[in-house]
Amino acid sequence: MTARSSGGVGSARTVVAKVRALGLLLLQDAKLASALTVVRGVSGGGSWWSLPEADAIYAALERATDDKDVLVAKLVAGKVTLIHRALWPAVLAVATAREPWQLRGLSAAARRMLAGLDEGGSIEAAGAPGKELDRRLLVHAATVHAPSGKHVTRLESWQSWAAREGCVAIDVGTAKQELEATVTRIGGTRSLLPWAA
Repeated sequence: MTARSSGGVGSARTVVAKVRALGLLLLQDAKLASALTVVRGVSGGGSWWSLPEADAIYAALERATDDKDVLVAKLVAGKVTLIHRALWPAVLAVATAREPWQLRGLSAAARRMLAGLDEGGSIEAAGAPGKELDRRLLVHAATVHAPSGKHVTRLESWQSWAAREGCVAIDVGTAKQELEATVTRIGGTRSLLPWAA
């Protein structure tokens, strides 16, 4: 296996291998370890959409986020984070804890949406209530392709996700310690995690 696919762009397999090695990567960040840096082979901020290899970069990132061993959640700094399967029990523990940082100031509309999702099923979410739930890790949010070809965000309860994936949460205190240590490994600090912000 080579680290680069044709055109000088790193492959999705390279990204997934890095996620496995580190535990997690941000999708894109100028300072912390990120999937975009792995794919491009260089770090730094700024838009990459105007680059000649933008389509290949996008395709590699899409394949990496769709990998069976990668969970995507807004875990670090409120940004899209790719999380390896080994950390899923820790993420599940934190996400289902229903701690004050998750519930304080939650809008009535978001509370209603959360109650509905707790009963089972999933919804396509647009608007502020779904974003509130996603940002506070109260639901599993996934970007999916709608029949129209558009990307939409589908929300479901973590319990539904866990049942499908066969994931069992660990102790929430242990989970936080594990995730904090992992964020430090990619160059971040504890304060980038939502319960410590």
